[in-house]
Amino acid sequence: MIQQLLTNIVSNFNVKYIWYIIFFPFVVFWIWTVLYATKDISHRTDSVLYQVFLILLVFLWTPLVWFPLYFVFRPARYLDDISWRKSIENLSIECLDCNSLNYKDNNYCVNCGSELKLECKECSKKYYIWYDYCPHCGAPNLDIEES
Repeated sequence: MIQQLLTNIVSNFNVKYIWYIIFFPFVVFWIWTVLYATKDISHRTDSVLYQVFLILLVFLWTPLVWFPLYFVFRPARYLDDISWRKSIENLSIECLDCNSLNYKDNNYCVNCGSELKLECKECSKKYYIWYDYCPHCGAPNLDIEES
């Protein structure tokens, strides 16, 4: 009885429905890969040509082949991450003695206590110890003993 019911269902089931069952998930996956690649690459680079290249790469070829390669070709970091790192670099300086990062307004290293800024002997303004000349008045950064 169960066999008869199954054969009845299979005989009435049209072949085009089987094609839709196989083809529809593939189309949905393809659309998803194109949308994912479009959103992802727009957050990773400002280059329009590079964005178009990678989106077309995913769109024109089967996603099973090119979508994994998309992860190889795309930039490693998001644009927000890069700008965040640049802003941290702009706000910090590196100690010459211990190579630790310090806030740029610090006069001494927070890790080793070494001096990061000098006071100019001419204009009395502070500047970084590794400068050869004062950026405010141009006086040399030399400890010359007067004889």
